[in-house]
Amino acid sequence: MARPVSEPDGPFRFWTKRSGYFRGMRHMPPTHREASSSRILVRALRSAVMLIVFSALGNPALAQADALSPARTLALPDDTTKVLKLSDLCFAYRRINADSARSFGETALRLAKQLHYSRGEAQAYNDLAILRIDRSDFNAADSLLRRSLVLRTQLGDSAGMAAVHNKLGIIYQARFMLEDALDENLQALRIYERIGPPAHEATLLNNIAILQFNLNRLPAALATHQRAADIRRSIGDEAGLAASLGNMANVETQLGDTAAAINNYQAAITYFREKDLRVELAVQLNNLAGIFMARDQLEQAAANYNEALAIRTEAGDRKGMASSLIGMGGTRLRQGRMAEARRYLSRGLAMARSVDARSEQMQALMDLARLYAKLNVGDSSFFFHQQYVALKDSVFNADMSERLAQAETKFETEKKELQIQVQRTEIAELERKSERRKLWLVTALGGSVLVMLVALLLVQVQRRHARARHDAAIISEREAGLRGVLEATEGERKRIARELHDGVGQQLTGLNFRLEELAAKVENNQPISSGTIKEALSISHDTGREVREIAHSMMPRALGELGLNAAMADMLKRMLGNSAISYELDHYGLEERLPVEIEVGLFRITQELVQNTLKHAQARHVDVQLLKNQGHLVLNYEDDGKGFNGARGGEGIGLRNIRERVHALRGKVTIGDGDHTGMRATIRIPLKVVAN
Repeated sequence: MARPVSEPDGPFRFWTKRSGYFRGMRHMPPTHREASSSRILVRALRSAVMLIVFSALGNPALAQADALSPARTLALPDDTTKVLKLSDLCFAYRRINADSARSFGETALRLAKQLHYSRGEAQAYNDLAILRIDRSDFNAADSLLRRSLVLRTQLGDSAGMAAVHNKLGIIYQARFMLEDALDENLQALRIYERIGPPAHEATLLNNIAILQFNLNRLPAALATHQRAADIRRSIGDEAGLAASLGNMANVETQLGDTAAAINNYQAAITYFREKDLRVELAVQLNNLAGIFMARDQLEQAAANYNEALAIRTEAGDRKGMASSLIGMGGTRLRQGRMAEARRYLSRGLAMARSVDARSEQMQALMDLARLYAKLNVGDSSFFFHQQYVALKDSVFNADMSERLAQAETKFETEKKELQIQVQRTEIAELERKSERRKLWLVTALGGSVLVMLVALLLVQVQRRHARARHDAAIISEREAGLRGVLEATEGERKRIARELHDGVGQQLTGLNFRLEELAAKVENNQPISSGTIKEALSISHDTGREVREIAHSMMPRALGELGLNAAMADMLKRMLGNSAISYELDHYGLEERLPVEIEVGLFRITQELVQNTLKHAQARHVDVQLLKNQGHLVLNYEDDGKGFNGARGGEGIGLRNIRERVHALRGKVTIGDGDHTGMRATIRIPLKVVAN
C-alpha cells in the first residue's frame, strides 16, 4: 500500500529584537512521506533562516523605518542614545536596503567602541549578524554572534545571551549541524527556565523537539513536545496548544501509535474549526486522512481529503490542493473506483507540476502506475513508473548535492586540516595502486589483442553470412508489407466505391427524377410547387454533405494541418459525438509531428476500430490512449461492449485491414477481449524503423 500524501506545516520562526523570543514556531510534520526527510529538512531550515519575522503582528521593520529618521539620527550628539538608534536603523532597514542597514550597523559599532559602551557594541554585533544570516553568510554571522555573546556574558545579560544562542542554533541548522544546533537551543532553554517567561520556554521546547525529530530521536521528540504542550495549557495558550497537539500527532505517526495520533489530530482540528483557522484546519485534516488511509478506513480518509480540498481550493493554495487531490486519488484507487482515481490523480499531478511540488508528483505518478497495472494496461503503467523513477532520481541527486554542500561547509568551518591530509595520503596511495593496475591491464590487453585478431577474422566471415541472410529477410518482409498496403488500398477503394454507389449515387438518382419532373412541368406550362423545389434542394444539400464526409474520411483536414492528436479528437467527435457512446482520448509525449505515414496509418487504424465498435460492440464507453514509449508509438484502444469473440463473431475485413496497416508500418498488434468485458487493441509502431 502506498503511503499517504499529507501536507507539512512549513517551519518559520521569528523573535523580538531585544529579547530574542522565538514565536510561532511550527515544525514540519513527518507525514509528508514521499519526499526525502533530509531534503525537506534542508529546505525547512533554509526557509526558517530566510523568513525571519520580528513580531507577532507581522513585520514591524517597515513601520520602524518610517518612525526613525536617518537624517535626525545622524544629527544627534555622539552618545549611547545615538548608538541604540543607529542599531535600530540597521535592524529596520535590513529588508529595505541592505547596504544602508550595514552602514548604520557599522557606524553604531564604531561609536559604541569609541564610547566603551559594551551593551551597544553587543547589540550592533547582533544586528550585523542578522544581516549576514539574511545573505546566508553564516561564517561571518557566527563570528559576530560569538563577539556579542562574550559581551553579553560579561554584562550578565541573560535574555541577550539566550537570544544569541537561539541565533547560533539557526545558523547550525542551516549548515545541517543538528547536534550543534541542539546544544545551542538547550543552552537557551536553560536560561528561559531560569528567567522565564513560560511562553519563551514552550517555544524553545518546540524547536528542540523539531531537532530531536530530525535526528531520529522520536521518543525524546514526543516527550519534549509534551512538555511544551503542558506549559501552553497551563498559561492558556490555546493556539500554541493546538499546534503542539498536531506536532505530537506527527511524531506518534512515525512511532506507529496511530490511535494516539488520531486523538491529537482531532483535538487540533476541533480547535482550528472553532476558531475558523481554515489553513491550519486543512493541514490537520490532510494529515489525519493519511492515517485513515494507512489504516484502510477509506471512507473517513475520503471525507477528510474532500474537506481539506474544499478549504484549499477556496484559499487558492495550489500545492495544498495537489496534495489533497492526490490523497483522494489514492483513496479511490484502494477502493477500486478506478475512473474517479484516475481523474483525481491526473488533476493532482498537473497541479503539482504547476507549483513544482516534487514529492506530490512522485506519489501521483506511482499511484497512476499502480492504477494502470491493475487495469492491465502495461504500456501506461510502465510510462508513469518511468516518470516516477526519473523524478525520484532527480530529487535524490538534488538531495545529495545539498547534503554534500552542507557537509563541505561544516568541514571548512571546523578547519579539519588533518583529515584533508589523511585524504590526500589515501588518494596518493590509490593513485599508485591505479598505476599498477594500469600496467597490469596494458599487459593483459596486449595478449588479448592477439587473441581478438584471430577471433575477428572468424567473426567477419560469420557477419557476412548473417548480413546476407538479414538482407534477404528484410527484402522479404518489405515485399510482404507492400502487398499488405496494396491490399488495404484496394479495400479502401472498394469501400469508397460502395459509399458513392449506395449513398451519393442514390441521392443523385433521386435528384435527377426531381429535375426531370420540374423540366416536364416547365415544358407543359404547369405550375411548379415550392415543395418540389425544396425537396430537390434538400437532396442536393444532402448529396453535397455526404460527398464532403467521404472526402473527410479519405484525408481529414485536421490531420494535415494540426497533426494526429487534433485529427483523432475530430474523428472521435464526428463518429461518437452524436451516439450514445461516451469516449475519452489521452495522449502523452506527442508535442512534435510524426512521420506522415505513421499519422495516416494510426488515424485509419483508429477509425476502423471505432467503426467496429459502432457496428458490433453495443458499447457505452471507449478509451483511446496514444503515447511515446522507448522509441515506440503505442495506441491503446478499449471499449466496454460484448467482447471480441462474443460480439464480433471472428475477424472480418476491417480487422484484417488493421493488421495489414500495422504490418506495413513494421509494428505489432494485439486484439482480443478485455479483462472483464469489451474489446482491447494494442498497437506498437517502432518510430526509428519507420523513420529510416
